[in-house]
Amino acid sequence: MTRVLLCLAAIAAVSPALGADPNTPTVTLTPEAATVAIAGQKLSAALADGKLTLETPARPYHLTVSILHGDGWATPERCTRQPRPRRSRDAAQVSITYPVAGEREFVVELAAYRGVPALFVTSRLVHRKHAAGDYYYWSTDATSERYAFPGEGGPREATVDLAQWTTLPHHDWLFLPGDQGGLAVLPTNMAGRAPGAEGSFYLHALPRSTLVGPGDALRASFGLAGVESAAAAAKVSAQARRRRVPALALVSREAAKPDYGPPAPDWVRNAGVYNLYYRPAAQWTDDVVQERLRHLPFIVGSTPDKAALERCHRARVRLLHYVIYTCLLDTAMQVREGGTVYSEWLESIDHERRDLKDHPDWVCIGPDGKVQKDAWGQSHGHPGLLNTCLHQPGLQEAALRQVRLLMEMGFDGVFVDLAGPTVECYGPKFGKHTHPDPTKTNTEAYAELLARIYQTVKRYGRDRVVMQNTCTGVLPGQWRWCDMQMLEAFPFGSESGEMTATWPELQWAGLRHAEAVKHGKLPVLLPYLSKVPEARVREASLFSFAYAHLYGFLWADAFTLHDRPEARAFAMELYRVRLGKPKGAPRTSGTTLYRAFENGLALLNPSKQPVTVQVPAGRAPLADVGYGRALTPSGGTLTLELAPESGRVLLRKP
Repeated sequence: MTRVLLCLAAIAAVSPALGADPNTPTVTLTPEAATVAIAGQKLSAALADGKLTLETPARPYHLTVSILHGDGWATPERCTRQPRPRRSRDAAQVSITYPVAGEREFVVELAAYRGVPALFVTSRLVHRKHAAGDYYYWSTDATSERYAFPGEGGPREATVDLAQWTTLPHHDWLFLPGDQGGLAVLPTNMAGRAPGAEGSFYLHALPRSTLVGPGDALRASFGLAGVESAAAAAKVSAQARRRRVPALALVSREAAKPDYGPPAPDWVRNAGVYNLYYRPAAQWTDDVVQERLRHLPFIVGSTPDKAALERCHRARVRLLHYVIYTCLLDTAMQVREGGTVYSEWLESIDHERRDLKDHPDWVCIGPDGKVQKDAWGQSHGHPGLLNTCLHQPGLQEAALRQVRLLMEMGFDGVFVDLAGPTVECYGPKFGKHTHPDPTKTNTEAYAELLARIYQTVKRYGRDRVVMQNTCTGVLPGQWRWCDMQMLEAFPFGSESGEMTATWPELQWAGLRHAEAVKHGKLPVLLPYLSKVPEARVREASLFSFAYAHLYGFLWADAFTLHDRPEARAFAMELYRVRLGKPKGAPRTSGTTLYRAFENGLALLNPSKQPVTVQVPAGRAPLADVGYGRALTPSGGTLTLELAPESGRVLLRKP
C-alpha cells in the first residue's frame, strides 16, 4: 500500500502538458489517470485497472482489456509504478505498467502526434519469468450494427449479423457510425463484434495468440478518433500512416534481441523445401525413396532403420530423426488400459531404456498428486502416454543416449517435438520423487536438456542439425540451441481448409523472424493441405510456398498434397522447385509482394480480390509452376493475373 501512495503522490506532482494550442499533443497525469490529448480529443488510462476512456466532441467511448488466465479472464491490477510521460514539440506519450495474474505485466502506452488528429494505444502483455501461450483482446462500448471500411472507389459499408459473433477482415481503418459522427479505428489485426443489439466491437492482439517467452510480449496496438464520417476516418488513417506512427507498425522496434548462436549449415539454409515422412521401416522401400523422397533435400522421419537411412543417403537425401521427451510411454499401462504399443515406439532406438513402466520417478505428477497423462495421448487411444518430469537426471541421460545413438548411426540431425513450455511437476510435494534444484520449473529443466541435445548433436559435426517444434510458435530465446524452429499448421491447419492466420499475422511472423533469418536460422513452415477444397488447393499450396520463400523460411506439407490423388502430379512438381538464393529483398507492386531468386520468382497476392501485376522478370521464358505453361516476358516485364489469396512460383527454364 505504501508503494501505491508514493506512486500516486509522485503522479500528482507532475505538471500539466505543454501549451494550449489544440494541435499540440499534450500529456497530463493525475492520481486517477494518465491522459494524452490532441485536436479536442482526450484518451485516458485509469491507473486502477487499465480501462481506457476516449473523449470526443460527440460522445465518450470506453475500452476494456480481457486477458486469458487459466479457464477464465484477468484484468490489470492497480498501477504500482509511476507512469512515465515523454514530451516533445511534436509528440506526447505516457507509459503505465500494471501487474497481471500469472507473473505478468501489462504495459499500456498512450500517444498523440502533431498533424494526426487521433490517439494511439500500444499494449504489451509481458511475461516476467516463464514462457507460456497467451491471448487477450480489447472491447469497446461502440455497438453499431453497421461499419464502413476501405473500398476500391471509396468507403464501403456492411451490416453485422446480430445473431452471431462477427469477424471483420483486416482493413487499414474501420468506421463505426453513431448518432452523431462515429468512431474511427485504425487496427493492426482483425476486429470483430459480439452478438446481440448491445454487442461490443473488439480488437485482437497481433498475433491473436502466441507463445510468449520470458521478457517477451504479446502486443496489441491501434488508433482511435472521433470523426464525422467514413471519409474522415480514411483521411485520419492516411495521415497516421504518412507520419509512420509506431503504434501502427506490425513489429515493435523494442522487440528483444536474443542470442541467436551459430548459423545453421549452408545445406539447410539453401534447402528451400523439406518434408516429413512418418512411416514404419517397411514403408521406406527403394521405390518410395526414388519416387517420393529423393526430390527433397531432407526428410524428417520416425524410423531408426539403418537400411532406410542408407537408401536416403544414396539418393542424396539427408534424414533427421523424430524425438520427444516431454511425454513417454508406460507400455504396461498402455496395454492394461486397452491401448496397443504403436510402431513408432517399438521402432524407436533404445526405447526399452525410456519405458516409464521401469521409471515411475520420471513421471510428471500433477497438482492433485496424480500421474499426469498426456492430453493428446488420451484423445488418440494412448492411455499409457504420460507427461514426464524433466528434472530427473536419469531421464535426461536416457534422452542424450538416444541422440548419441542416432548420430552414431549417421542421421543428419534430430527433430525435437514439443520443444516449448511443458506442464509443471509437483512430485516433491507429494513425496513421489525429488527435484535436484527445487527452484526450477519443469520447463526450465527441459530448457537445460534442449541445450544439451544441441551440444551433443554438434559434437558429431557442425553440419548436423537440430529442428524444434514448440507447437505454438517460434521462441526467440531458443534459437541458440537449434538450427530450425517449426511453425506447424501455418498457414493452413489439419482441421479445415481455411487459413489459420490473418494477413497481418503472416506479415508479423515474416518481419518478426527476419533477424533470425539474417543470423542464419530457419523458421520452417508446415501447412497441412488435406482439407483445402479441391478448387482452391493449387492456390493455397502456392500461397504458402511463395510466402515461405518471400521471408526466407523453409516449406513442407507432410505430403498432404501428395496424398490427394487429384493433386499428386502438382505436388511432385512443387517438391522439385529450387528457386535458389534470393537476389534482393521482397518488393511490392500494389498489394502484391514478389521476390527474385537465382532461378525464378515468387509472388503473393494476400488480398481477397484478384489482381493484375507487372513485375520485372528478365527475358528468358519462365515455367508457371502448377499451371503447365511457359510465360515469356515482354521487354523484361511480365504481366500476371493472380487469384485472391494466392501465390505464383515462376521457375526459369534451363
